[in-house]
Amino acid sequence: MSRFENSRVLITGASKGLGKSLAFAFKREGAKLALVARSGNKLEEIEKLFNINCKQTHLFLELDLLLPENVRKLTDKIANVWSGIDIIVHCIGGSFGINSTLVDWKNFSKSLEGNLGIAMQINNNLVPIMVEQGYGNIVHVGSIVSSEAKASVPYNTSKAALSGYVRSLGNKLIDQGIVITGILPGAFYGDDNAMSRYEFYKPEEYKEFVKKLPQQRMPQVEEYVPMIFLLSAKDSKIMAGSLVTMDGGQGISYYN
Repeated sequence: MSRFENSRVLITGASKGLGKSLAFAFKREGAKLALVARSGNKLEEIEKLFNINCKQTHLFLELDLLLPENVRKLTDKIANVWSGIDIIVHCIGGSFGINSTLVDWKNFSKSLEGNLGIAMQINNNLVPIMVEQGYGNIVHVGSIVSSEAKASVPYNTSKAALSGYVRSLGNKLIDQGIVITGILPGAFYGDDNAMSRYEFYKPEEYKEFVKKLPQQRMPQVEEYVPMIFLLSAKDSKIMAGSLVTMDGGQGISYYN
């Protein structure tokens, strides 16, 4: 029997990239999935690939979580349908088109909301259910830029805030059986993620970027799944509050 058989798993940002890869990986393990994303078309594609009767087991939720009312819709749906939640993996995040160095607070706040605020509100709504159960695992997908200065100011700052949130919340909740962790990936290739778009729109620049990586290859999205499985397991309590760097040795090496 799989360690995730019948586990109730919520994945945000589930329609592409790491979220999509995790959806299929957890499905193979027998988990019950709630997949949420803005793109209904992409969720429909995943649903078709699962199987014709998958709605009896899984939830496919087209929601723009930048709208606060949709966060409440999501968490109410999970509470009402499942009456509990075992694992949350937050893959939501990105630049949200905010890349300026000097950006007004309205747009800066959007970056913070997309990379931290949404996940925080989901956690606020669902952690009490986990506490009542006496267990639960929440994994946040951050970025190595949380401690570096290569990406945009709003993105760097938002990911740094997320790292601080994981460290502190992990400390506060472990005594109640809730394991909060995060991974810090570098660049990697996944379905319709930043690196796949980079390759599509700027192929020559992408090739030069890859040559500068320590392994001279682009990490693939599937390489992150085993670590997220480890962090999602009930016996991962020693990892509470941990942020696992998974950058293929990139660090600042690819900036030179």
